Amino acid sequence: MSKICAIADLGTNTFQLLISPVSEFRVEEHLQRPVGLGMGAMEEVVLQEDAMHRAITCLAEFKQVFLAKGGDLSHFYAIGTSILRRASNSREFQERVFRELGIRIRIIDGIQEAEFIYAGIRNSLPDRWEKTSLVMDIGGGSVEFILFKGQEVLYRVSLEIGGLRLKSLFSVENEFNLSIVPDLDAYISKEMKSLLEVCSEAKPTVLIGAAGAFETILEIENRPGKTPASCELDVPLFMQHKKNVDALHYEDRVNYPGMKAFRASIFPYATFLVAKVLRELSINELWFSSYSLKEGFWFTELQSSISQP
Repeated sequence: MSKICAIADLGTNTFQLLISPVSEFRVEEHLQRPVGLGMGAMEEVVLQEDAMHRAITCLAEFKQVFLAKGGDLSHFYAIGTSILRRASNSREFQERVFRELGIRIRIIDGIQEAEFIYAGIRNSLPDRWEKTSLVMDIGGGSVEFILFKGQEVLYRVSLEIGGLRLKSLFSVENEFNLSIVPDLDAYISKEMKSLLEVCSEAKPTVLIGAAGAFETILEIENRPGKTPASCELDVPLFMQHKKNVDALHYEDRVNYPGMKAFRASIFPYATFLVAKVLRELSINELWFSSYSLKEGFWFTELQSSISQP
């Protein structure tokens, strides 16, 4: 029986688990849980007690699933991103997780996060992909962008404009409202200024969205069957659904066909970011990739260790 590994992506809004054999990449288990670790922590950047409790409960579930499949905790990799980079009590949370569960959390910076995401996406795309492309991974706290052409990475950056972060800054009664769009747009334009300048020179023709909100975009398109490693999305259809969803109150947005309830609150912020990038860079081709940080960690960290003599 081959050894298996578990890779947990501890996002600001969602925790995800991937279980794969160590010797070859194969998804044996993929779980998503709406933990909301960053809820209440966006402004003072202090993890709240209830959020830490939810996170530990989720990690306990992930650990149980992994051990039940014959896993060993020495092959359990927990990766902390935006909120755990920024929270003043992040160290306290990490120590608590290790004390209660025996799981060590590795905190990575934004550039390392972008590199893992890029590695995951490269391994999901069709062979001989040569188009100048911009990768976008929208998290709760940050958004990672990677600009590449062929095998060459031209630019990468991590910006603190994730869905939960934007919601904490721009909302009406703690929800998206069309009245906040001018202020939201001005803020994002300022935060993405350098990215847009670089891209205006490189002229990417494709925007590739990684997992998360893009998975919901795919589901809203109502595509039956197994989620593909990567596929092209319908831009006019996306824009129409975006317009529909933006006009809805939260209670109605939750029930929109294809919407995941735990994404309904921040989904309009994510689609605003996507639409802005498409519009500002005159990109007409949009792709979805189901591979992201977890898969990229496997291809970068585990595959390289397997290939070493």
